[in-house]
Amino acid sequence: MISSALNLAAGSLKAQQKAMDVVANNMANVNTPGYSRQSSQMSSAIPVQQGGLNFGRGVQLSNISRTVDPIINQAMLKNNGQQGYWQNLQTGLTNVETSFGSLQNTGLSAAIDDFFAATQQMANAPQDVAQKINVSSKSVALATRLSDMSRQLTSAQTQSDVKITQDITSVNQLLDQVGALNTQILKAEGASQGVVGAANDLRDQRDQAIRDISKFMPVQQVKVNNGGVLLQSMGGDLLVQDNVVNHLARSTNLAANGFQDVVIASTQQTVAGITQSGTIGGSIALRDDRLGGYLTKLDSIAVNLAFGINQANASGVGSTQASTITSGQGVLNQALPVNDVAQKNPFSAQMVVPGSFTIHAYDSAGTPLIPASQATISVTATSTMASIATAISGSGLGVTASVDVGGRLVMNAGVNKMGFANDTSNFLATYQINNIFQGTNAATMQVSAAVQADAGLIATGKIDAVTSSIQVGDNQSALQMMNLQNAAVSFDGSNSVSLSARTSTLSTIYGNDVALATQQTSFHTAEASSLMQQRQALSGVNVDEELVNMIKYQRSYEASAKIIQTSNQMLSTLMGLIR
Repeated sequence: MISSALNLAAGSLKAQQKAMDVVANNMANVNTPGYSRQSSQMSSAIPVQQGGLNFGRGVQLSNISRTVDPIINQAMLKNNGQQGYWQNLQTGLTNVETSFGSLQNTGLSAAIDDFFAATQQMANAPQDVAQKINVSSKSVALATRLSDMSRQLTSAQTQSDVKITQDITSVNQLLDQVGALNTQILKAEGASQGVVGAANDLRDQRDQAIRDISKFMPVQQVKVNNGGVLLQSMGGDLLVQDNVVNHLARSTNLAANGFQDVVIASTQQTVAGITQSGTIGGSIALRDDRLGGYLTKLDSIAVNLAFGINQANASGVGSTQASTITSGQGVLNQALPVNDVAQKNPFSAQMVVPGSFTIHAYDSAGTPLIPASQATISVTATSTMASIATAISGSGLGVTASVDVGGRLVMNAGVNKMGFANDTSNFLATYQINNIFQGTNAATMQVSAAVQADAGLIATGKIDAVTSSIQVGDNQSALQMMNLQNAAVSFDGSNSVSLSARTSTLSTIYGNDVALATQQTSFHTAEASSLMQQRQALSGVNVDEELVNMIKYQRSYEASAKIIQTSNQMLSTLMGLIR
C-alpha cells in the first residue's frame, strides 16, 4: 500500500508539473497575437479493484483545451473584411480630394464659373479684343483643370490596381501558411494518439492566418473531421483543402474596364464574391465604381462643354479669320461616312446629321469676295471626309481642301481668308473645325493652338447670310456660349442636364461617397475593437488568473510531495522493525 501511495503521489507530481507548464505557456504568450488561453483539464485515473474494493489511482492530465468562441471568431472574420473594404475606400477617396478642389485649391466648379463669366464679359463687349484674350486664358485654365483632374483620377485608378496585385501576393502567402499548418496539425494530433487539442498553438496560428486573409478578401471555412480546415471564397471557389492550395492571380486577359480580373491561378476563373468585402474588394470598388464613375461623369462634362462651345464658335465669326484651317479631329477610316460609329469620334454617330454648312470667302483685308463670296456644302448620310473635301475644292471660292494621313480635313484659302456659318449638320463642331476646344475626353481636353495664338478667332457674332458681311458689334455667338452654362443639353447621349448641374452632381456624389466611407470605417473600426475586447475577455490571458492557478498547482505539488515524504517515513519505520 505504501508503494501505491508513492505511485499516486508521483503521478500527481507529474500532473501538477504539466499543469504548471500550461500556466507558464499562457504567461509567455500573454502578448502573442491570436493566442488563445489554454486550460488544463484534470481527471481521475481509472481505479483498480483489490479485494472487492476500488482504489483510486490518482490524477491525470486528460486534456489541454483552447478557450475559443466560434461565434466571435466568425464575427471577426466578417467584420475584418468590411473594415478593410471601407478603410481602403476611404483612403483612396481621400487621396483624390485635391482633384475636386478645396479652400486652398481651385476646383472644377470655380474654373467653369470663371470661363462662363469671361464669355459674359465678352458678350457685353464683343468688339473688345481684350475680352477675347480673357476667354482664351480662361479656356486654357478650364481645359487644363479637366485634363489634370482626369490624369489624377486615372493615376489613382492605376495605384488602386497595383495594390490589388500586392494584396494578392499577401493572400497567397497566407494561403500557403494555412496549408502548411493543416499538415502540421494533422501530423501532431495524429501522433498524439487521439489526444484532442494536442496542436493548440498551431490551431491558434491557423485561425490567425485565416483572420488575416479575411482582411484581404471574404472567405468561408469548413471544418473537417481530421482536424483540418477547408477554406473557400464566398462564391465557393476552393482555396485550401488539407495541404492543397489554390493561389490567386491576375487574369491574362483585360476585362472590359481595361484591367485584369482576380482569378484562380490554376483555372483562370474569376474569383466569385471577391468584391463583397476585404481590401481587394475595396480596391476594385474604388478603381471601377468610384474613380471609374467619376471619370465617366468628368468626360461627359468635358465633351458636352467642348461640343457646345465649338458648335457656337464653328458657325460664328470673330474679329479675325484664318487662311488655313485643319480639323481638330480626323476620321479613323476614310472609306466610311463621317457619321459612322467606327470613326471613334464621340459625336460622329450621335450628332452628325444630314444638313449643310456655308463657307464665306474674304480677301486679305476681310472684304467678301466678289462675285462668289459664299458656298453651301452638303453633308449626307453617305458623305465621307474625302467627298466633303472635294465639294469644298469645287465650290468656286478658291479654297482647296484635302484629307491628310491622320484623316483630318485641311483647308487652304491661299492669300484669302474664310469663315463659316449655318452648320445644320453639326459636321464642323464634331470634327472641331473653326473650334476653340480640342480632344475627345477630359484627359485630351485642350485649347486649339490657333486660338491660343490669336484670340481674335474666338467667335462673338454671326456672318450675314446674304451679304457675307461681319458686324464687329454682333454678340450672337458669345451669347450662345454664355447661355450654355445653365442650358439643359446633351451631345453625348447622356441625360440632358446643364453643365452647372453636371459639375455639382459630380462633386455631390464624391462628397457622399467620402461621407459614407468615413461613416462605415468608423463603425467597423469600433466593431473590431468591441469584438477584440470580447475575444480577449474570453480567450485572452489574464495574468491575475494565471497567478492564482500557479499557486493552486504549486500547493497541489507540495501536497503530493508531502505524501511522498510521509510514505517514505512510513517505509523507513517499517524497515526499522524488520532490522
